[in-house]
Amino acid sequence: MSIAALILWAVTAGAGFRLLVNRAPAEPPHPDHPTPPAPQAAQVLQTAQASRPRTVLGTPLAPQERTTPRAAVPPGKHPLLEFLHPALGITGLACWFMFVLTHYQGFAWIATGVIAVTIGAGLSWLASNTRAARRQPDSGAAGPDFPARLVMFHGLAAATTVVLAVITALVASST
Repeated sequence: MSIAALILWAVTAGAGFRLLVNRAPAEPPHPDHPTPPAPQAAQVLQTAQASRPRTVLGTPLAPQERTTPRAAVPPGKHPLLEFLHPALGITGLACWFMFVLTHYQGFAWIATGVIAVTIGAGLSWLASNTRAARRQPDSGAAGPDFPARLVMFHGLAAATTVVLAVITALVASST
């Protein structure tokens, strides 16, 4: 049963990999809202110098180091979940593989715990993509980038893997 779970986990990971690789292309900008042209470098420099804070005597203050990066994430994109879900899935698969090789029940329970967290990250990612898809009503996918059938297959394979892994871990603990 542990080998069946390993094979099913590998199939689930393969479907997830295919989801990541075969994303739908991003939609081009709407023609009614053209992108504004980039400002000239001289304008940017002049604006930056004019907006610098000054001392009482009028001399510009020294620029301060920015300690936190400022990055805007487009709606529907979640870089942490996009990294965390696949990374946890691969980590859990590696732990389960170690369980299959060694039959040490600790690896089974670690893999089961990792897969539970992986499911939480995956469902969060799916929910955020679904919310983003609702904002774009013309999209027929499960999210802005993912085809619904492949998402459903990945989810069903993952659910079956979890059930098989928990049953196998329980059986391994009782012996």
